[in-house]
Amino acid sequence: MNNVRSQVDSAVRYFLRKGGNSNLASGAWRIFVVSPNRNTVLELSALLSRLLPTAQVVEIDEYPSSRNTGDLAEFPLGSLCFLDLSSDREAGLLALSTIAQAAPRLTIIALVPNSDPQQILQALRTGARDFLTSPLEEGQLKSVLDKVAQIIPELIAERGRVVTVVPAKGGCGASTVAFNVSAGIRRSGSQRTLLADLDPHTGTQAFQMKLKPSFSFVDAVGHASGLDIDLWKGIVQQAQGMDVLLPPENIADGGQDVTDSRALLEFATRLYNNIVVDMGMPYGEWALSAVRAADEVLLVSTNELPALQAAQRVLNYYESQGIPRQRIRLVLNRFRKEVGLSKEMVETALQTEVYQVLMSDYEAVQRALLDGKPIAQATVLGKQLGQLAARLAGTDDKPKPAEKKKTATGLSGFFNLFSRSST
Repeated sequence: MNNVRSQVDSAVRYFLRKGGNSNLASGAWRIFVVSPNRNTVLELSALLSRLLPTAQVVEIDEYPSSRNTGDLAEFPLGSLCFLDLSSDREAGLLALSTIAQAAPRLTIIALVPNSDPQQILQALRTGARDFLTSPLEEGQLKSVLDKVAQIIPELIAERGRVVTVVPAKGGCGASTVAFNVSAGIRRSGSQRTLLADLDPHTGTQAFQMKLKPSFSFVDAVGHASGLDIDLWKGIVQQAQGMDVLLPPENIADGGQDVTDSRALLEFATRLYNNIVVDMGMPYGEWALSAVRAADEVLLVSTNELPALQAAQRVLNYYESQGIPRQRIRLVLNRFRKEVGLSKEMVETALQTEVYQVLMSDYEAVQRALLDGKPIAQATVLGKQLGQLAARLAGTDDKPKPAEKKKTATGLSGFFNLFSRSST
């Protein structure tokens, strides 16, 4: 069995090394589990991996004594320590007392038996910030983490915002919107921006940006429990002043097996101010996980009837999955007044405000595609994409127009078409 000093030394060296050159160390949870009971460690670690998938956990399998708690004082500010008092009450309380005195920067959570309120009170008086009772449960742990984060906000750095872009149907231009929005957010002043192409089947960002994927989001998902800044830097690429996460070049390389992007996006929010997710499909567990993780969802459609009917189906589907409609922003792409419906008709039919209209400009899109660059800002479409990016980044201070009262006069047959499609 390793002694406490060597375990603490290793932990300190690890975190000081990470803290010297990464954004992750300043924002990630640092968690230390002190327990001589292996089952307790495994049980707690399993819960932590679900609630805090990017957390770095260090296990210490002996109670520190007064001879070696000095090393604990080196733990970074915001470190969190779970201390087991159930396995050995006397040794645990002694360790709690010495740790609390030697390492005031540690936030200590005591693990105590459920039937011992006296020990709970004693632990709190000795220096524990809060406690968990056995058997350990996810809800109880989440409640404790939420309380600790409010008391000591440095435990969690400000998280980046996630915008997930989904098409109403194929061919609506969602990937073009995602690329240009992320580039616009970067230009608006977001120092750390990530464009994540999480489309496992038809992802086009590599082609659109003229990049060659060496690694993909499949590699990140496969190592989600052990992601760190060094591994991450080897997976993403840099282009247009932002980081880009690409899909596998070959669909057979595991892209069809992914189902949950939660841990990946949770990790990304620790590193970036803004994350734009290009999701090639609106349906399925993989897409739903990215939609649920998003602060805002851009639903990209055209103003043509087939696309609008598809948009209605997506809105109904997300609502059935418990995703609030107010989180979804409808974007009308490739808008042509002479083809399809007007903005007002679309809003009335879908009972959803149109967040942004993007005019059709085939030449500007093709020119940008050939150059591997965002659409020129001088074009009408480029300006509209810039407005969309500014709104999402929170840098657009223009007052919102007054809401117009919508009417269905003369359009009952058309709206019945959408009503039938949603039942």
